[in-house]
Amino acid sequence: MAGKDFGGKMTVASSAGYRLSLRGTISVMPSAQSNDSVTNQDGSVDRVMTPSAPAAELSVRDDGLDWNARLNGPRENLTIVEEQTGVTHLFTGAFWSGRPSLNRINGEIGGISIIADYYRRLG
Repeated sequence: MAGKDFGGKMTVASSAGYRLSLRGTISVMPSAQSNDSVTNQDGSVDRVMTPSAPAAELSVRDDGLDWNARLNGPRENLTIVEEQTGVTHLFTGAFWSGRPSLNRINGEIGGISIIADYYRRLG
Protein backbone atom coordinates (compact mmCIF):
# COMPACT_ATOMS: atom_id res chain seq x y z
CA MET A 1 0.00 0.00 0.00
CA ALA A 2 2.78 2.47 0.81
CA GLY A 3 4.46 4.50 -1.89
CA LYS A 4 1.71 6.78 -3.23
CA ASP A 5 -0.47 6.81 -0.11
CA PHE A 6 0.08 9.12 2.84
CA GLY A 7 -1.68 10.10 6.05
CA GLY A 8 -4.61 8.35 7.63
CA LYS A 9 -4.86 7.08 11.18
CA MET A 10 -1.51 7.23 13.04
CA THR A 11 -0.52 6.31 16.59
CA VAL A 12 2.63 6.28 18.70
CA ALA A 13 3.26 3.21 20.87
CA SER A 14 5.93 3.13 23.57
CA SER A 15 7.82 0.20 25.04
CA ALA A 16 6.95 1.86 28.39
CA GLY A 17 3.31 0.91 27.76
CA TYR A 18 1.56 4.13 26.75
CA ARG A 19 -0.03 5.10 23.41
CA LEU A 20 -0.52 8.55 21.88
CA SER A 21 -2.78 9.75 19.09
CA LEU A 22 -0.95 11.89 16.54
CA ARG A 23 -2.34 15.26 15.54
CA GLY A 24 -1.50 17.43 12.60
CA THR A 25 1.82 16.91 10.89
CA ILE A 26 4.57 14.44 11.63
CA SER A 27 7.97 15.02 10.08
CA VAL A 28 10.45 12.13 10.17
CA MET A 29 14.17 12.82 9.78
CA PRO A 30 15.49 9.28 9.15
CA SER A 31 19.17 9.91 8.47
CA ALA A 32 22.02 9.98 10.97
CA GLN A 33 23.84 12.68 9.01
CA SER A 34 23.30 16.24 7.83
CA ASN A 35 25.17 17.60 4.81
CA ASP A 36 25.99 21.23 4.08
CA SER A 37 27.99 22.85 1.32
CA VAL A 38 30.87 25.29 1.46
CA THR A 39 31.92 27.25 -1.62
CA ASN A 40 35.62 28.01 -1.76
CA GLN A 41 37.08 31.24 -3.11
CA ASP A 42 38.10 29.47 -6.33
CA GLY A 43 34.48 28.41 -6.96
CA SER A 44 34.95 24.75 -6.01
CA VAL A 45 32.46 23.22 -3.60
CA ASP A 46 33.15 21.09 -0.55
CA ARG A 47 30.73 19.00 1.46
CA VAL A 48 30.59 19.28 5.25
CA MET A 49 29.08 16.17 6.87
CA THR A 50 27.75 16.44 10.41
CA PRO A 51 26.57 13.44 12.43
CA SER A 52 23.02 13.79 13.71
CA ALA A 53 20.41 11.54 15.25
CA PRO A 54 17.30 10.16 13.56
CA ALA A 55 14.32 12.15 14.78
CA ALA A 56 10.64 12.96 14.35
CA GLU A 57 8.82 16.23 15.05
CA LEU A 58 5.18 15.72 15.93
CA SER A 59 2.13 16.90 17.79
CA VAL A 60 -0.23 14.66 19.75
CA ARG A 61 -3.57 14.75 21.55
CA ASP A 62 -3.35 15.72 25.22
CA ASP A 63 -4.16 12.46 27.00
CA GLY A 64 -3.00 13.74 30.40
CA LEU A 65 0.42 12.08 30.12
CA ASP A 66 2.99 13.32 32.65
CA TRP A 67 5.47 15.06 30.35
CA ASN A 68 7.94 15.74 33.17
CA ALA A 69 8.14 11.97 33.65
CA ARG A 70 8.54 11.42 29.90
CA LEU A 71 11.30 14.03 29.52
CA ASN A 72 13.15 12.72 32.58
CA GLY A 73 12.44 9.05 31.94
CA PRO A 74 14.74 6.39 30.55
CA ARG A 75 15.24 5.79 26.86
CA GLU A 76 12.51 3.73 25.26
CA ASN A 77 11.52 2.27 21.92
CA LEU A 78 8.87 4.30 20.13
CA THR A 79 6.86 3.02 17.18
CA ILE A 80 4.74 5.16 14.89
CA VAL A 81 2.17 3.15 12.94
CA GLU A 82 0.45 4.49 9.83
CA GLU A 83 -2.60 2.24 9.77
CA GLN A 84 -3.92 2.97 6.26
CA THR A 85 -0.56 3.01 4.47
CA GLY A 86 1.01 -0.03 6.14
CA VAL A 87 4.13 1.99 7.07
CA THR A 88 5.73 1.57 10.51
CA HIS A 89 8.50 3.79 11.87
CA LEU A 90 10.74 2.23 14.54
CA PHE A 91 12.75 4.54 16.81
CA THR A 92 15.10 2.48 18.99
CA GLY A 93 16.81 3.84 22.09
CA ALA A 94 14.66 6.94 21.84
CA PHE A 95 13.93 9.83 24.16
CA TRP A 96 11.63 12.85 24.09
CA SER A 97 13.13 16.26 23.35
CA GLY A 98 11.77 19.79 23.38
CA ARG A 99 9.42 21.73 25.61
CA PRO A 100 5.85 20.44 25.51
CA SER A 101 3.28 23.12 24.76
CA LEU A 102 -0.32 22.22 25.70
CA ASN A 103 -3.01 24.03 23.72
CA ARG A 104 -6.02 24.07 26.03
CA ILE A 105 -8.41 25.21 23.27
CA ASN A 106 -7.99 22.20 20.97
CA GLY A 107 -6.19 19.67 23.20
CA GLU A 108 -3.02 19.51 21.12
CA ILE A 109 0.51 19.13 22.48
CA GLY A 110 3.29 20.52 20.31
CA GLY A 111 6.94 21.44 20.79
CA ILE A 112 8.07 17.82 21.13
CA SER A 113 10.37 15.58 19.16
CA ILE A 114 11.55 12.01 19.25
CA ILE A 115 15.33 11.56 19.12
CA ALA A 116 16.71 8.05 18.65
CA ASP A 117 19.89 6.03 18.41
CA TYR A 118 18.47 4.06 15.47
CA TYR A 119 15.64 4.41 12.97
CA ARG A 120 14.08 1.84 10.67
CA ARG A 121 11.10 2.08 8.34
CA LEU A 122 8.99 -0.96 7.54
CA GLY A 123 6.55 -1.03 4.63
